[in-house]
Amino acid sequence: MNLDSCIAACLDCHRTCLATVAHCIGLGGHHAEPGHIRIMMDCAQICAVSADFMIRGSAHHPHLCAECAEICRECEKSCAGHPDADAAMRACAEACRRCAEECGKMARPRGH
Repeated sequence: MNLDSCIAACLDCHRTCLATVAHCIGLGGHHAEPGHIRIMMDCAQICAVSADFMIRGSAHHPHLCAECAEICRECEKSCAGHPDADAAMRACAEACRRCAEECGKMARPRGH
């Protein structure tokens, strides 16, 4: 487990999701569907929170990372599988995939 690598992936995913939200809103139409925008916003927020907890050395970061990985996987699917996914959306899906992978390594099941 590499904490610095996970923090970097979370911060990159946070930044990429927010930029992609702005991109999709600018495109409008089906790119700006509420569910699609919502999952990108959820992903950006959980990535920022997870990075925060790791940076602070919080003992709670493993279960936040588990949730982050789950949300990142959902966001990856939304971006990669969206009709007319362009380069920005594919980049967002890739950032989400990397973050889910890194957070998955940091995660531990709840209650442990």
